[in-house]
Amino acid sequence: MNPQETKFAFIYNEIKQGILEGHIPPGNALPSSRIYCEQFHVSRYTINRVFDALRAEGLVDIQPRLAPIVVSTKDTCNSSNTVFEILKQKEGILQVYQTFALILPSLMVFALQGCDVEIMPHYKQAMKALRLGHAPGGWRFSKLLGYDILRIGGNSLFSELYSTFGLYNKLTFFTEDSPYFSEHFLQGPVSATSVIIDILKGDDPLTKYNQLSSMYQKLTDSIENTLNYLSETTPQCPTQTGLKFSWNPMRGQDYYYSKIIDDLNLKIGLGEYSVGMFLPSEKRLASQYDVSISTVRKALSELEQRGFVKKLNGKGTIVIEPDDTKLHQLAFNSGYVEKALRYLHALQLMVLIMRPAALVAAPQFTREELDELADRFTSSDSIYLADILESIMKHITLDPLYIILSEINHLLEWGHHFAYYPSKEHTLLHLNKQVILALQQLREGNVTSFADDIADCYRYNLVLMKKHMVEKYKFYNAANIRVPEKY
Repeated sequence: MNPQETKFAFIYNEIKQGILEGHIPPGNALPSSRIYCEQFHVSRYTINRVFDALRAEGLVDIQPRLAPIVVSTKDTCNSSNTVFEILKQKEGILQVYQTFALILPSLMVFALQGCDVEIMPHYKQAMKALRLGHAPGGWRFSKLLGYDILRIGGNSLFSELYSTFGLYNKLTFFTEDSPYFSEHFLQGPVSATSVIIDILKGDDPLTKYNQLSSMYQKLTDSIENTLNYLSETTPQCPTQTGLKFSWNPMRGQDYYYSKIIDDLNLKIGLGEYSVGMFLPSEKRLASQYDVSISTVRKALSELEQRGFVKKLNGKGTIVIEPDDTKLHQLAFNSGYVEKALRYLHALQLMVLIMRPAALVAAPQFTREELDELADRFTSSDSIYLADILESIMKHITLDPLYIILSEINHLLEWGHHFAYYPSKEHTLLHLNKQVILALQQLREGNVTSFADDIADCYRYNLVLMKKHMVEKYKFYNAANIRVPEKY
C-alpha cells in the first residue's frame, strides 16, 4: 500500500503553501486554532504543533494569547513566483483552471440555494475591496467569500475542493505579479469580482449556473492567454515539469486497515465475494495488501462488527447476509455515522460533478467502444454504472478532474452494501435500465441527455440511500442531506 500522510504533515504543508503563495500576506494573522480545528477535523494540540513548526521555519511569529502573524516570506517564495517557475508548470496550472471552471458553478449554485450571499462572513470585506478598486491582495476577500458559500452548503467536500484549488491555481502570481493578466481580466469598466457577486445575488438557479460557467470560462481563457503571452515573451521558455495535482479527502483517516475494509466491502458488494464464500486466509490477505496479520485481523473484526462476515474457528472468515441488528447498533457509533454521512456527501458531490464530466468525455467515445459497452450490458448481475464510469474516466484528459472523480468513487466504495445488497435486484434493475438508456442517447448523439441520465443514476442512489439509512438504520442525520435539483 502507498505510504500514509499524517494529518499533521498535511495541515502543515497546506498552511505553509498558503503562506508562500501569498494567500495569507505578511503582517496578517492566521485563522485561529479553533477555525483550523473545524476545517481539518483535528484537535487543538495538532494545530498548535503545526504553528510551532511554522514558527521554527521562520514563517510566523507567535505571541502569547494572539493568533500567529505571518512573517515576510519574500526571500523564501521569490523563486515560486517567478515567470520561469510558473511556465514550468504551465500545462498543469491551465488544467486546474479548466477543471474548476467545469465543476465550481454547480457547487456554488447548489451550496447557496436558499441562502443570501449578503449574510456571508466575508461579504462586506469583499464589497469594500471592490469599492477601493484594483489593488494587490484585493482578490483575497472574494476568495474567502467563495469559501464561505461552499462551506455553508453543509458538505465539507465542497470547501475541501475549493481550498485545494487555491493551493494549485497560483492566483497570487496572476493578480499581483502579472500586468498582462491584470490589464485583460481584473481591470476594465466592470470588475470581474463584482460581476460574480451580482450573479450570486440572483434567484434563478439555471441562470446563475450559466452565468457562473461563462464567468469561470472567461477566467480560464484569461489565464491561458496570459500563460501563452509569457511563453512568447520569455527567452528560453522552460521545459514542462508538470504540476502534481493531489486531492485526498480521506487524508489523515486512510489507515491501512480502513483501506482493507473498503476494498473487501467493495468486493463483497459487487459479488466478487458472495454470501457463503470464504475470504482469502489472513496470511494471504496480509501478503496481498502488504500489511501485518494484525492489521488484517483488525479489518476483518470491523467487517464482522458490521455484520457482513463471520469468523469460523479453524475454517476462516465467511461472507454472510448483512445483520440488521448489528447495523442498528452501529447507528449509535459516532465514527460509523460520520462515515455514513461522508458517503452521502460523496454521492451528493458526484451528482453535481458527473454531468460536466460526462459532457467532456462523451465526444471521445468511439463507435467500437459503444458497441462493446452494449455487449457488456447484457448480464443481469453486472453493475452497469461502474462500467460506464470506468469508460467515462478513461476519456477524461484533465488530470485534476480525473483525480477528483477517482477520489469520490473511492469514497462511494464504502456504501456498496447499502446501495446494492439490501434491495439488490430492484436497485440494479433500475440503475441498469437507466445506464442502458444513457448509452442509447450517446449512440444517437444526444450528449446532453447522456450526461443528465448518468447524473440521474447517482441522484437515484442518493435518494434511495438517504431514505434507507433514515428509515431502516435510524441514521437521522442523513435526513438533512439535500438532493441536488436538475437545472
